[in-house]
Amino acid sequence: IPYSSESPRLTGPILFDLARDEMGLRKLHYSSITKFFTFMPDRGSVYIMNSTDSSASGSFLHMPIWKCANNDVRKNLRISLDVMDVSLDCRRGKFECWVDAIGGMMNVTRACIVAVVRDPITHFLSGYNEYEIRLNTDDTVNLTLKKRSAPNPLNFERFVFGDEKRFEQFIVDILTSPGDVLEDNLSHMYSMTGILSGLYKAYKRNLDAYLPSIDDLENTYPSFLKETCPHVLPESAFEPWDKEERHHHVSEADALGFRSAANSVWARGGRASRALCVIHAMDYACYDKVPVDDFCKGVYMSEAFTQAIS
Repeated sequence: IPYSSESPRLTGPILFDLARDEMGLRKLHYSSITKFFTFMPDRGSVYIMNSTDSSASGSFLHMPIWKCANNDVRKNLRISLDVMDVSLDCRRGKFECWVDAIGGMMNVTRACIVAVVRDPITHFLSGYNEYEIRLNTDDTVNLTLKKRSAPNPLNFERFVFGDEKRFEQFIVDILTSPGDVLEDNLSHMYSMTGILSGLYKAYKRNLDAYLPSIDDLENTYPSFLKETCPHVLPESAFEPWDKEERHHHVSEADALGFRSAANSVWARGGRASRALCVIHAMDYACYDKVPVDDFCKGVYMSEAFTQAIS
């Protein structure tokens, strides 16, 4: 699947239509695809370093993706580098503000730009779990979603916590709701390709490299930086992190059973699983160092899928 700033607009509707077919849903004249694949700048979304170390020169940019060990990367970059958050004054979705903030502090065309990604299916499942925790344990979060009415409100909350039907209905809601429903903490589940469209749209740039897994990050990320940006970063950036300092989000405990229910639905390999594979096809295509899930391989080899994207 070719990628550019136009890919979400051109490919996204195809993927969402296919996913609706997999779920047995009718085709729609609207959908939430524009949000799902879009880069969403937010405060804390970008970190920049203009090196003053004599052993390094140039600028470094890490493009965080929520639910890709962002807190671990953020914390350890702050420890090892003089790192600034350059989007402090940018509210969520303010693309022009993000572009101005970055462009005013560095030459992006010459910067070393990196990111951390993971398997897109587990990324979605993890994001769903955190969204549910935030929605149901913090009264200040997602009030706009709780008050939302027609057309097509989110219906998954009709089901009890930990019910597999709740997660299945959540996927239906994502596929059949207008684009403005996908907002706030739902962006934890957005496609990881969003950062690619943001960089390309603003600067015609792509990542210099990305780390394809969040496993053993305390060792792999420093080594990755040494290999990718050796002349930009100081030696302190290449030292392993303290494993005991790894961040653990409250949602990992899965006290309300959201993640286990989502995992069970995915493992069953039914319609919902096939739909998840379809809407994450661009993630696997763009981040080709991430092994494609075996179940998704079968979906991508199906006649309906290959004909639709050809």
